[in-house]
Amino acid sequence: MMESKTTSKTSCLKALLLRAWRERWSDLQWGINIKTVLPRGVSGDVYDLADCILQQAVVGSGANQLVLSYLKHSLSSQLVSHAAVLQRLAKFQQLHKTHCVASLLDFLEGILPGITCCGKSEGTKLAAALQATTSWLLQVLQSCYNQQQLYNKALSVLKEFLTCPFYLAMMCLAKYVDPENYSEICQRCRELECGREDLLDSINILLKMDPEVLRPPQNKDPGPGCLIQAWLSIQMISSPGASTHCLVQRLKLIKRLKHYSDARLYSELMRGSLMSLHDVRQTDYASLWGAFAFLKVPHLLAALADDTDGSAILSAVDLLLEHSPLLDAMDAQHSCSNLDTLLGELVKLQLLSEANKQQFAARQGSGSELQLDVESSTSDITKVIICAEPTVASILKTLSTDYQNKQDALLGILLQVLTGNSFELVLAVATVQGQLRTLVQRLVRFNEVSKVGGDRARSQFFDISFLMLVAIVQSHGASAVLDGGESLLEKWVTNCMVEPNKPKSPEQLLKLCDPATVNALLRQFNAGDADFSSVNIKWQDILFNMAGVMKEVLIAWEQGALAPVDVKRILDAIRGRMCCLPLAAAAWLCAYMRTSPHDTLLKPVNMVRELLLSAPNVDDVSMRERWQLTCTIIKKMEKDVQLSLKPKNGGHLVSRQPAAEQLNIAWKDCINTGWVDHVSARTLHCLLDTAGARWFVSSVLQELLKLRYRDQLEKGADIALAIFHVDIQSLEPQISTLARLTSHSVYAAICSKTEDSMEEIPPKRLRTESMEENVLDALRQLLTTLETGMQDGQISQQTYFTFELIKSIVEVGSSRSEAVVTAIPPSLGSQLLKTLPELFTPGILLHLHDLHTTQGRSLAARDLCVLRNYQLRNSKSNVTT
Repeated sequence: MMESKTTSKTSCLKALLLRAWRERWSDLQWGINIKTVLPRGVSGDVYDLADCILQQAVVGSGANQLVLSYLKHSLSSQLVSHAAVLQRLAKFQQLHKTHCVASLLDFLEGILPGITCCGKSEGTKLAAALQATTSWLLQVLQSCYNQQQLYNKALSVLKEFLTCPFYLAMMCLAKYVDPENYSEICQRCRELECGREDLLDSINILLKMDPEVLRPPQNKDPGPGCLIQAWLSIQMISSPGASTHCLVQRLKLIKRLKHYSDARLYSELMRGSLMSLHDVRQTDYASLWGAFAFLKVPHLLAALADDTDGSAILSAVDLLLEHSPLLDAMDAQHSCSNLDTLLGELVKLQLLSEANKQQFAARQGSGSELQLDVESSTSDITKVIICAEPTVASILKTLSTDYQNKQDALLGILLQVLTGNSFELVLAVATVQGQLRTLVQRLVRFNEVSKVGGDRARSQFFDISFLMLVAIVQSHGASAVLDGGESLLEKWVTNCMVEPNKPKSPEQLLKLCDPATVNALLRQFNAGDADFSSVNIKWQDILFNMAGVMKEVLIAWEQGALAPVDVKRILDAIRGRMCCLPLAAAAWLCAYMRTSPHDTLLKPVNMVRELLLSAPNVDDVSMRERWQLTCTIIKKMEKDVQLSLKPKNGGHLVSRQPAAEQLNIAWKDCINTGWVDHVSARTLHCLLDTAGARWFVSSVLQELLKLRYRDQLEKGADIALAIFHVDIQSLEPQISTLARLTSHSVYAAICSKTEDSMEEIPPKRLRTESMEENVLDALRQLLTTLETGMQDGQISQQTYFTFELIKSIVEVGSSRSEAVVTAIPPSLGSQLLKTLPELFTPGILLHLHDLHTTQGRSLAARDLCVLRNYQLRNSKSNVTT
């Protein structure tokens, strides 16, 4: 019945169309009389009105312009949709009727500026119609290839299609709606690809039809930037041994955030590492930064450039050469070409050719007139680092052998490592190469083998390996290098070693002591005997009982039972031959000083000072190096309990300045210089450890908001992002601070409209009238993006940030709250309610909806019921449990 009724109505429309043509109605008369056939509010698409009109318009050899005018009027009065008209036009296949084709192209060109859709269900139909029309235009171009006028007209219409963002977006959508039609378009494009050049641009657009082509262009940082250098400076303090994979993933994220090109990313990485190396010259950190700059960075570049062509590396070196003052200053400092050393490592990894290296070296040489003063320059850290790389590999290989078979060789290698600054270089190279944990594991294994007393070589091996391991743990932290095993070293570190964030109770250390062993050690030390070769005792028994020995000596001295000369004799015996003994003694003294009243610290401090005197005079060639390392470790222990005579910023905050002032000074230094130096980076670490993550984030954001100029704000945002990498895991939960900052900024911007409009300045008033809408549009876009990124049922930091943001918007309670709440997508609150129901309250839900409307009340009631049901279920489960 419905089909027959539709057919009858279509017949009436055709009859009316014939009458209009015979009587030569105007388009206005057509519009009046069509209403007698079509019911009120019914679209002509239901009865194929567009199809009827176009069929009648192209009956002859040329298109009937009068009938086409009826179609234009029907479009204007929304009797037919643009989607129906375009779909019918695309079905016209009588392309040999050139006059009809020309008229249809003119008609299409005339309606292009107003093509749209009105109904909610018409969007995908219009997208498919636009795609079909594009395919038809390509057919026209194929058929009239030799008819210049018609060809130009079709090409003009096609170009207009492809230059309109709306049409492009709709056709991108249609690509997924009707993939078969898009395949036909691609096929026609390939057939036309070998034709005229004026088609190539349009064909390229059609072949690459994707939503990415409509992504708005991003403002690229012209450079040089400060983010990567600042991030490296922070990263090398918090996690110097991070794996290549981890660093590469972070660098790729920075690339996406900053929209860097590959060449720019590589250049910033090389430049940042060289800047930091130059900053720490003549310090204990020069070896670590040297190893990172010349060993780690080339491997990072190799991993980053794995998916790109080699031209990016060449361009990156070109960009690096623009910073000639930095390169010249470093060359003067190291009495060699740092660029040549770096390029040499790139050649080894086949990122550059030898010819490329020579060309770049020649360019640097021709552009620089700096004379190198070899005598006045510091040591050549670059060449030493390069030479240390194979040394580390050799040490690791040797330590993997059997101790019993190569005891002398192993001892010789360890003695050689302790000479000069070799130990520092080995640790630096092993750290940046990710081999530090492997080195520690093998040293622990050999330390375990030699922990039983015996010959002199075995005792030396135990002493050296113990000192090395304690020094590594002290520098990098136990969690970074140890596996939590049951070895002597790991037990001693866990129970006895003084660490910055892990205070040890001196009484707890005493519980590990054996009274009989303590008495035996006291008798031996009191006799001035430092030789343990004849004593059948394990080194672990001696180390864990040194706490009891120190307690007895300290108490006897405080009570007058021992004179200072007696204490000196005992301490000299303790540090007589084995350096691990004064180390264990100092560990208990430092733990005792951490918890003791200030007026009782004089004697334990003097005992530590006595342990730090010059090396014992013994016939042992390795004693000097061992003793130097021992003193370094003990001084760091003393520093960790904040009893150094000259306190400096280190692992803990030791300063009379308030934390806010220290942060302000460090922040200003970073903003003024445009990079983060090593001292500022360590200060930031100390502030985070001392004041906590909540204060740290809030204070950094406050400093950021003090900036006024655009370049300073961009620089400050980069530095703030890098600073948050001090401890990104600890800082992530502080998302409520960021949410409050966002919501408060929105309200401040909107409220400023009211204040500005009170001023009688017309330009200002005009500007503020659009401010509220601009701010709300930005907030709406942010919330929509957050909603899109949320996955149902999965909780992430983004989910919590979204909740904290809408909660903060509701809680502000400003007079402009209703306007701001309207920017929250209606479905966002419901989606968050399903994911985080335990965080919602009825008050939050009421304020998320507009209770003045029927829909708002309905949504609020639905969400309140959802929350109520969750709370009831949760309370029942708690009662059952």
